Amino acid sequence: MTSAADLFFRPRSVVVYGASSDPDKLSGRPLAYLLKFGFPGKVFAVNPHRDQVQGVDAYKDIAAVPGPVDLAVIVVPAAAVLDAVQRCADAGVGAATIFASGFAETGDTGTPLQDEITRIARGSGMRVLGPNCLGTFSAPDKAFATFSTAFDDDSERPDSPIALVSQSGAVGTFTYSTMNSLGLGARFYANTGNESDLTSVEMLAGLVENPDVEILMGHIEGAKDLDALSELAKSASANNKPLLLLKSGRTAAGARAVAKHTGSIAGDDAVFNATLAQHGAVRVESMQAWSDAALAFSDGRRAAGRRLTIVTLSGGVGALAADRAVELGLTVDPWTESGDREELAAQLPSFASVANPIDMTGAMINDLDLLDRALRVTAENAETDALMLVLGNADKGADEIVKRLVAGYRSTAKPFVVVWTGGSGRPLQELLNAGVPAYAEADRAMSALSRVVEYSLRPVLAASN
Repeated sequence: MTSAADLFFRPRSVVVYGASSDPDKLSGRPLAYLLKFGFPGKVFAVNPHRDQVQGVDAYKDIAAVPGPVDLAVIVVPAAAVLDAVQRCADAGVGAATIFASGFAETGDTGTPLQDEITRIARGSGMRVLGPNCLGTFSAPDKAFATFSTAFDDDSERPDSPIALVSQSGAVGTFTYSTMNSLGLGARFYANTGNESDLTSVEMLAGLVENPDVEILMGHIEGAKDLDALSELAKSASANNKPLLLLKSGRTAAGARAVAKHTGSIAGDDAVFNATLAQHGAVRVESMQAWSDAALAFSDGRRAAGRRLTIVTLSGGVGALAADRAVELGLTVDPWTESGDREELAAQLPSFASVANPIDMTGAMINDLDLLDRALRVTAENAETDALMLVLGNADKGADEIVKRLVAGYRSTAKPFVVVWTGGSGRPLQELLNAGVPAYAEADRAMSALSRVVEYSLRPVLAASN
């Protein structure tokens, strides 16, 4: 039996139901994207007024489309959605995406209409995404069945083994764009909207064992089925694939906003957290933190413990970073083994500090060999489970600093993040381009790194409970 994930992410045929001949219209974009990105399967349109739409064969009714049809993208107005859904179900369509809003999120008037969509889906076996969503894309299969304007330009997008599933279309696409700016992409994307049938949890569950996915990112507004969430978290952990979840509705105000947005019930936040903690899933508090965490996890490195070594050229910045690290559950202690301390002290200026944080002082700017020495000793130190470099400004000579940081990063398998604050921002971008997890602010970097550490230790934590 074909899974729901396969129907949306690996369809053999796609019908755009209500397709417009104008590729700039919402109802024309999915067809335009499928053609633009070279979807290799069969593509058809349903349009009662045309024989062809954007050069694709069009039919007056879905029943006339040469089958079988894996995916129908329904782009008609809300008033015509129920008829379209029923016709697709009657024609044996495998799955359908509904863009239109005006259903459960409107309250009493739209809820019965959405309930009817659910009834048709359950009765026919056709899986439904939405309503009130912007669709899906699968980069490996070139199946861009969405109307998102994120794909209007022709710029090259990063490729990363990430699946991004969001109940909110804006949260998902805004985060996707932010990830692109960090050098990260997503191979699979889905916006589940009102979740009349398919939920974010089920869509993610269908991607856990996909070999093209190493990180799972999910945005949830309503936690309908905590058992399903627990199974997803358990499966992700067993497959060693971080599950990064962003959930709204933590407060009464947020829960009201969720109900107005997708008609969802936010649920008990404490129970939600407990469900995630049971299997080491990672919860984040914002879209920026979501992207930051994905960046920190993107190299697949894991920490053997909580011991963090901070290397900086400013004692003041190092102290701030140490405070934040301890608040997040990391340890920032001086090395107890005297050998490494003495070796480092011998290679740094007499006024530098080899306590942790290690302060190379501003002398590093004029003698980059100090950076090489500090990185080498720290990376090899047995009491260092993770490493953070904190720098700033220094645009002059930044190319050489970046080169040495990249070499230091590649010399170790330990989690390693760089903070480069201020300046033009160009060195930070060069680090990202080289695949180094790099951040403009220490708090962001520390939060992301702490999540990698916590995830790395999840089997130890589970065994101690």
